[in-house]
Parts: sequence; C-alpha cells; structure tokens
Amino acid sequence: MAGVAALAATIAPWLFSPAALMDAVADQLQGSSGLYVAARGKTSFSLFPRPSIAVDRVAFADRNGALVIETSELHGDVDVLPLLAGRLKVAAVKLVRPHARIDFDKTPDGAPGAAARAAAAKPATLEAAAADNVRFGTVSIVDGDARISYRGRLYALERIDAKFEWRRIGEAAALTGAFDLNGERLEALLWVARPGALLRGEESVVTSRLDGRTIRFEAQGVGQLGANARFAGHVAAAAASARRALALFGETAPLPGPFSDTQFSAQATLSAGEAHLKGARLFVDGNEFRGDFDLHREDGRPTLAVALQSEFLSLRPFLYDAPPLVDSDGQWSRRPFELPDLSGADLDLRLAVGHARLGRLKISDASISATLRDGAAEFSIDQAQAYRGAFKFRASVAPGPEGLVFRANAQTTTAVDAGPLLWDAYGKPLLAGALNATLVVDGAGDRMSALMQSLNGRASVALVDGEISGVNLEKALQRLEKRPLSSAVDIRSGRSIVDAASAAIKFENGVAIISEGSVRGPGFSVAFSGSAPLPERALAISAIARETDTAGKISDSAPSIDFDVAGRWNDLALKLDTQAFIRRSDAAAPLLPRAAAPHQAPAGR
Repeated sequence: MAGVAALAATIAPWLFSPAALMDAVADQLQGSSGLYVAARGKTSFSLFPRPSIAVDRVAFADRNGALVIETSELHGDVDVLPLLAGRLKVAAVKLVRPHARIDFDKTPDGAPGAAARAAAAKPATLEAAAADNVRFGTVSIVDGDARISYRGRLYALERIDAKFEWRRIGEAAALTGAFDLNGERLEALLWVARPGALLRGEESVVTSRLDGRTIRFEAQGVGQLGANARFAGHVAAAAASARRALALFGETAPLPGPFSDTQFSAQATLSAGEAHLKGARLFVDGNEFRGDFDLHREDGRPTLAVALQSEFLSLRPFLYDAPPLVDSDGQWSRRPFELPDLSGADLDLRLAVGHARLGRLKISDASISATLRDGAAEFSIDQAQAYRGAFKFRASVAPGPEGLVFRANAQTTTAVDAGPLLWDAYGKPLLAGALNATLVVDGAGDRMSALMQSLNGRASVALVDGEISGVNLEKALQRLEKRPLSSAVDIRSGRSIVDAASAAIKFENGVAIISEGSVRGPGFSVAFSGSAPLPERALAISAIARETDTAGKISDSAPSIDFDVAGRWNDLALKLDTQAFIRRSDAAAPLLPRAAAPHQAPAGR
C-alpha cells in the first residue's frame, strides 16, 4: 500500500491539474522536437491499463512558420520507471487527424531540440556521444494531411498514415507510411543507419523507397548532410508511363516519345546542383540503352549530358509528339505546330546504335547526336551505314517570328542501293542502282503547309549501274520506226537498264526546279527537266528519249519519243503523245482526222 500511495502522490499533480500535465508534456515534446507546443483542448492522464496521456487540439510550430502541425488528438504512452521517479517520459506519441503545413522555402527557427543538439555537436566528441544517447521515441500519424510548399509550388498529401521510429538519436531511424498524392495511394519508406552522425555532416547508410501504381523508386547508398551534402549509391525506378509519373508530382518534361514501360537503374552520385549516373540501364518504349547521365549547371542553366549505346533502336517512339505531316485529305497538314517549351534546360546527347529502324527503313553502325541550346534543337546522324552505303544527316529547328525555323542537310558518303531503299520507303521498286545524293534546304512556317511553301535550297542526285522499273526505253526506240503502235505499248512495260543518270534540283519558295536531267543506258539517252510544286505534292517532268548507237552517240536521224511524267506524288503517270505514234504507222495514220483545207473565196464575175 505504501508503494501505491507513493505512486499516487507522484502523479497527483498530473491527475488533478491539466495545466501541470500539459506543461510537463509540452516541455518534453519541445525538448525532443524543438517545436513550440500549445494545447487548446482538454488534457487527461490515465494510469490503466497502462500509463498514458490524451490531449485535444494540440499545435506544434516553429517561430518562422516553416512547420506548423495542428492535430485533433494527441495520445501518448508513458514509461513507468521514470514515472516512479516523478518524471513524465512519453515514449510513444500518436497524432490523430493532424493537419501539417511545411514550407521548405522558409528557414526553420525553433528551440534547440534533441536533433538540433546532435547536429550542433562536433563529430567524435563526448558531446556528440552524449547527444546520440538521448532517447527520442516513436511518433505515429493517423488519417493526417499535409500541405508542402517547395520553390513556389504546393503539394497536397491526404490520408496520411505513418510511423516514425527513432528510439535514440544515435540509433537507426525508420519512417514508414502511406499517403494519397493527386488521387494515387503511395507507400514510402526511409531508413537511416546513423541519423545523429548524418545530422552532423558525417556519412550514414540510407535507404528510401516509394511504391505506387504509377511509379516505383528505391535508393540504397551512403548519404551526407551539411555543406558537403551528397548521396552515393544505387538508384532504380520503374513507371508504366514516365509522363504520368511526372504529372503525379505536378511536373512536365518535353520527353522524346511516350516513355511507356520505363525502367531505369544506375550508380548515382548526387550533390548540390549536380547528378552523375554511371553504368545506367534504361528500358523505355521497347528500346534498351546503356550509358551515363551527367546533370550540372553551366552558366546558371541546368545542362544534361548523356552518352548511351543501344544494340537495336526503334525510332518510331521518338516521333510520338512530332507534328503530323499530312492531313486526312492527302495535303500537307494545316494544323498549327504546337511547340514545346525547350528553354528550361540544355541537352547534349550522344548515342551509338548497332541497328536502328523507322518503319521498314533500316540503318546500322550509327552515331547519333542531339543538342538543345536556349530552346533551339539540333539532331544529327554523324555517320551511319545503310543499304550497302553510308550517309550523314543534320537538321535543326528553332522558334522564330514566322513559327518554326527549319534547316537540314544530308548527303551520301558512299553510294546506297536505291532498289531496297525505295522499296522500304515507298513499297514500290521504282529504281535500282548505286545512288548518291545531296540535300540542303531551309524554311520557316507555323504549320507544315506553310513550311513546305517556304523551302529554299538545292539538291543533286546521281545513279549508276541501275535500272528504271515500268518503262522499257531501249525496246520502244528500237521498234519505233517499224512498229510504232507496238512501241507505244513496249515503253510502258519491262525495265530500262541505266548506265548513269543525274539531275540538279533547286528549291525556290516551295517549288523544286529540276534541271540538267539526263539518263543514259544501252541504246538510249534521255534529257529531262521539270518542276515539283511542294505545296501541291505534285510533279511535272517533260522528257525526250533518243536512240543511241553502240558507242552511246545520237545521230541526227535517231528516233525519239517525247513523254511526260506528271501527277500527284502518290499517283504519277507516264503520258505519251499517242497521235505521234499513230502518225508513224502507215496503217493507222489514215484514221486520224484530216486537217480542214483552207477556205477559198469564189472567183469574181
């Protein structure tokens, strides 16, 4: 009975004086957290079934308003042994329906709590050892919410259920919980092996994880706070859609593709303003990449340098956000370009590809680069093998007063095989042979139709040791004199062997002017010229084919055939002067209408 009486005497002030109880609770919570504590509701102390306290409407805050917590209820479990000595020691705290406001843009200004004292102690001193030995406890949150301000943006966390276990300042600390962010339930974990040392700027093993329907992220490594804050370790992330994962946190990025089924892992070194990701593996949109990522600031601007390798690359996902080239009516698209804002950061990408494909088009051993500077983008294939040859390509786009400013140049460095190339590009065996070409164009416009109408530049094409499908010029010229009607049929069938062919092209305000066109083959020579109005997606070429001797020379009396190639690009037609063939036929010529004789006035009387 004496012991009970002693215990009753010890706790009597807290049983019968709510103010005394709240003062004792506030002193301990403020000493542990460094936050000022105030209660606006009733306070109670219970001895059974175990010592505990309950406080209604409690508020925690620092002087600067960087952290404010208002909770409907606070429940605390009290240690028995300190209680017998007349001290109130709350070992575990539960906050029920707390509302928190956290402003990372403000500097915290609170009382020196246990964590602050541990941070202020010098490493490897008796002061640090004493600070690490301070008991802290466990904090649970039930059905809370938080409003977090960071760099002018507000993030809302709902339905927070969490538990923070930190028995002593120097022992491992773990935060586990779940919350709703923008309608998605996320589970989070943070574990620190030596939190006291971490607060003093020393290294500590750190593990973090975030799991949700949209994103999964984890990091394991060594962290450090203070002036030399950094993290070094393994990071990994996965998302069904990287775009949706960014949107979950209120972020957007001009990603080059849908970025679906994304997986990423790397050895990371993170510090203030810098991130280095080495040995990275990236799986996205069915493509696999390996390489390094380096993010740093250059003249105050974030700059991302990327060096990647891929054995096989599908280029189609990279055109996911590309503006449509053609409308449903077959004309160049009249839809205005929707240009993304590319001014937020700079990019320097280097990509080595073993094999790449766009539709049926294929390249190999390609060295690809892409740069982004002040909102202007440049893409280049510095070298690539394709269709038994090689080529290089460069294009740039930048915003301008008339919309999109576009420049491009391309050339073959080794002749490509035109037959497979055109078959893969158009599905038709138009030409075959060793093809060399150059192209330099530029233009500007706010939509595809305007851009095509503005194109200027030049191009050249040359073909050797090839053939033209669907036309037989040699046979048609050979039979023109003896069987002209059959010649008109022969020219539309078979193929023409080509020894050499070439043309020069000049682009002026959207019109491709074709000049100096020539084709030479066994028994024939063709000269042609014409134009291709790019806005109309049309072609009009006039040509004359002449018979040649075995030496390739044209005699003055050599038979010739005039013809045109004209129409829309997807519906070109070979047009002949049918009456010219009929006039050459002795049998068919009389069938042509006779020209009317000139009218003569009657003789005068």
